[in-house]
Amino acid sequence: MKKLYTTEKHKRRNKVHARKSFKRKLAFKEYKRQENISKLGISKPELEHKRKFEDPYKDYIKIQAPSKLSFIDNSSEVVKFIDKLKKHYDLKSKVFVVLEDVIEISYDAIVVLLSIMVKFKANKIKFNGDFPKNSEARRILDESQFLKYLYQQFKDSDRYSLGQKSSIHTHAWKDVDSELGSELIKEASKTIWGEERRCQGVQRTLIELMLNTNNHADDSKKGEKHWWISVHHDEKGQKVSFAFIDFGVGVFTSLNNKRSNSKFYGILDKVKEMYKYGNNAELLNLILDGSVHKTATNKPYHGKGLPGINMALNRNQISNLNIITNNVHANVSDANFKIMSNSFSGTFVYWEVNNTNRSSHGINRN
Repeated sequence: MKKLYTTEKHKRRNKVHARKSFKRKLAFKEYKRQENISKLGISKPELEHKRKFEDPYKDYIKIQAPSKLSFIDNSSEVVKFIDKLKKHYDLKSKVFVVLEDVIEISYDAIVVLLSIMVKFKANKIKFNGDFPKNSEARRILDESQFLKYLYQQFKDSDRYSLGQKSSIHTHAWKDVDSELGSELIKEASKTIWGEERRCQGVQRTLIELMLNTNNHADDSKKGEKHWWISVHHDEKGQKVSFAFIDFGVGVFTSLNNKRSNSKFYGILDKVKEMYKYGNNAELLNLILDGSVHKTATNKPYHGKGLPGINMALNRNQISNLNIITNNVHANVSDANFKIMSNSFSGTFVYWEVNNTNRSSHGINRN
């Protein structure tokens, strides 16, 4: 056997192997040298972030979240953010949401993030993200358990119920769920008044929004759209915030697409001729006060749909009502209707209930 290792053939093979091994060692040494150079001036937290959130996701599309992640206070930028995510959802691209530079995040944005994340994961499209450096923004995100859900798998189910044990409760459904509405109102009234009360304005708002999800869906995809609602309990402030979102086509696109057998067919031309409105912001105001419904039916308005929600506000049953749909953001409580620079394909509604709002003693029924 010893003679074998002294043959010329073996010596040549051994030299080739040694030469290749030496080249690999040199290449690895150069790689480590370049890596160390690239780390110069980088703090330990930054290196840790790179190790956890950058290196493992190099082949993901990075989507930067707005530094102010609030649908109400920064609506145009958040709509732009949603559009980018939707584009890559349609392309089935792997997405990494960059949240590290977020300095302010509101509870109304949590439901948007969660709903988009579930859409990706339910359709087996990889979705991940990091967390804000800002401690308060990180606290709110932790409270929502968003990071926990990043590592769960979801199916395209009819119903999701997330965050039951935190102060943010997020639900999703495809149809009217009056039982859920009653449960949410019961818990909200306990937070606000310390006892169960009837909140007819909240009940009306929830039911009308659930119904509108199908009304404002693409006609070819009725029933396919999930609506989402997130509820935040502020026990110290005796206030409960509701954020509702559906990813249909939005109010104005829906009205424009009504078929000839609908009482709202051609309604925009009729309303334009009668009220001479200038843009969608003015049109939303006409929808909320019942003028559009009256024009379509020639009958007094009976309190359904968005006008019914506006009536709940006027009766002091809810407060701080905000509606975002297509290119309009309406702070209805302040009568501030404005056109956004970006258009949202869907409808987002936010409202609050506090101890100054009207309620009545009794038990909410389905």
